Amino acid sequence: MGKELKLEIKYHPNQSKIFFESDARYKIIAKGRRFGLTRGFANYVMEQMIEGVTPVLWVDTIYGNIERYVERYFMPVLRTIPKEYYKYRANRNDLKIGKSICDFRSADKPENIEGFGYALIVINEAGIVLKNRRLWTESIMPMIMDFKAKVLIGGTPKGKSLKKTNEKHLFYELFQKCETGKNTPLLSPDRESNTALLFPDRESNTPLLYPSQEGNMQWIAFNFSSYDNPYIEKSEIDNLVMEISPMLRDQEVFGKFIDKESKGVIDSSWWKYFERESLLEKRISGITQSWDTGFKDGEGNDYSVCTTWKTADDGYYLIDMWRGRVEFPELKKQSIRLYELFRPNEILIEDKASGQSLIQELQRETRLPIKAVKVDKDKIARVHAITPLIEAGKVKLPINESWVKYLVNECEDFPDGEFDDVVDSVSQFLNYCKTSNREVSGEIRVGDKQRTMERLRRKVRRASPLTPLRRRGGKVQASSLSLPLRGRGYYK
Repeated sequence: MGKELKLEIKYHPNQSKIFFESDARYKIIAKGRRFGLTRGFANYVMEQMIEGVTPVLWVDTIYGNIERYVERYFMPVLRTIPKEYYKYRANRNDLKIGKSICDFRSADKPENIEGFGYALIVINEAGIVLKNRRLWTESIMPMIMDFKAKVLIGGTPKGKSLKKTNEKHLFYELFQKCETGKNTPLLSPDRESNTALLFPDRESNTPLLYPSQEGNMQWIAFNFSSYDNPYIEKSEIDNLVMEISPMLRDQEVFGKFIDKESKGVIDSSWWKYFERESLLEKRISGITQSWDTGFKDGEGNDYSVCTTWKTADDGYYLIDMWRGRVEFPELKKQSIRLYELFRPNEILIEDKASGQSLIQELQRETRLPIKAVKVDKDKIARVHAITPLIEAGKVKLPINESWVKYLVNECEDFPDGEFDDVVDSVSQFLNYCKTSNREVSGEIRVGDKQRTMERLRRKVRRASPLTPLRRRGGKVQASSLSLPLRGRGYYK
């Protein structure tokens, strides 16, 4: 059948290294996003079926993904040959090419995987699929024996251990199984250097292959980064690198197994510092306050935190931090006091839980420029999203302020520290700048008009922002409110 049909298939060089430069029975591939592994798997499965390899098993995360992969990767190739040679049955989730058959099965329904033997087994998205160790030990391993199946296991890593149980991730364990010979790695044929490295050289884009000493090269591991796909512009990957945190960058771009519990998300060495006098020379385009609120003053309760920021052309300057455990009336007074002290253009308050009450009170009783912020991610994801800004030196802290050391320590301890209120306030502000297209870049502030402070002042409303509003006869009228000021913001 191989002589009768010819599929229009092309592999990029690093895909070819996986499928054709090693005869190992078990191949474990840890790769970055957009490397092209799923398409490579699809091409290889079709070629093997053309050559008469049968039966084949493809295991993936969910059936929805399987249907998309069949339509995007399999069918465009198969439509180049006569229809009578192939048939995909969506109701049975199988594909026939000539006399060969491939079963597609979903890891979320492992009961549908048991009961057959296979000559070729492909496990796609292994970082997700192999979270279920029993799927491997009770379903897949018994099906390998009948035909002494070849096994391809690949995907983007999802850590060295499982978050809930702290058990070693099976994908990482299988990758390690291939590393028993890592002191003498099998280098790719075109690699000139004989230096042993654990992960690929980012400059050469050439992966190292790790042969196992068990069973005469029966196991081999590959590690590729997103940069190893020659069909993707390197500048596009560079943009992705700058948008995600270093920890996730190693995993999602460079295909590394990371220990998520071994280090914090924010490295203390990333922070940059400034003298307050230097701000006099900066062109300031806005002042923003960011609140993380808590209402109770007991020792076991959360702190409320307000950070005040100036945005300049070259970065975000933290000029003040207030932190304290207070009841709601005092919290409201502090928010007004800090507004009077710094006159920010916007006051960010999370529109959730305790923040909602403060938003409602201040909007009803004052003209403060409140901005209710809705969040759609968990706090760890929000912090990961802003670490590239800190790493790039865009976030600057004042020198010789007593509270700066606490801020740096809390950020470095996150997410395992005792408190995270300061982290929440900082991440809220920086994420707001990103999502509202207010990121700074070089000397130009992206997505915002360049305004001098004089122009900003002209936009201030004539009525005092602290004038409470009350209704009389269906009309909104103003009444006066006077509160004493207590010096500058403080750290409690």
